Amino acid sequence: MSNVCLIKVSGKDQPGITNAITGLLARHSVSILDIGQAVIHNNLALGMLAEMPGNFSSGSLASLLDDILASFTLDVEVLRVSDTDYHAWVAEQGKPRHILSLLARKISADQVQRVTGMIAAQRLNIDKITRLSGRVALGGDASSADSACIEFSLRGEWPDEQRIRSEFLELANALDADIAIQQDNMFRRNRRLVAFDMDSTLIEAEVIDELAKLAGVGEQVASITEAAMRGEL
Repeated sequence: MSNVCLIKVSGKDQPGITNAITGLLARHSVSILDIGQAVIHNNLALGMLAEMPGNFSSGSLASLLDDILASFTLDVEVLRVSDTDYHAWVAEQGKPRHILSLLARKISADQVQRVTGMIAAQRLNIDKITRLSGRVALGGDASSADSACIEFSLRGEWPDEQRIRSEFLELANALDADIAIQQDNMFRRNRRLVAFDMDSTLIEAEVIDELAKLAGVGEQVASITEAAMRGEL
């Protein structure tokens, strides 16, 4: 029987917390099986899944953690993880992973509620939520960001990916927001494409108009381009 524990630490974020915890674990030859940390408004939420030597109990670990973290303002909890729960957790790692990005001028609770509701309806699990945009000042400060973006890391099967994407597209239109979905794999991190619509800036002409002239429909396409530039289309 294994000796696995989940360590949960929360409270005011300060330098040295993770170092103090892992220093204690190192002295007792503990292996770290998983680790995750988030800080929201200077409040820390840290979790570690640790495999301990057979003679080291979760109660002993909790007591030692309380001692070394006494100088910090933290709540510490150590939970025993059964072999059944641990093996079930390991078995989940083969499921497909996707990244969903929600972009809007300002993120509202209603938008998040409806997006996460659709995620739950598809029986997908949210592993992580991350804010990608900058911090927003209050009171309509001119220096505030004019857009906000949060990213959801999803895990689960997509039996009908095209249908799911269509439903999220409809939801994005209803929320007056943009929703982007992509597979979470090594290729996603290598994509770095920036596109600029600068043809008239660089060559003083609209490329689509020039192509239309070659096709013999220059005037018709030019009228459409001009209407679009005026915001009529």
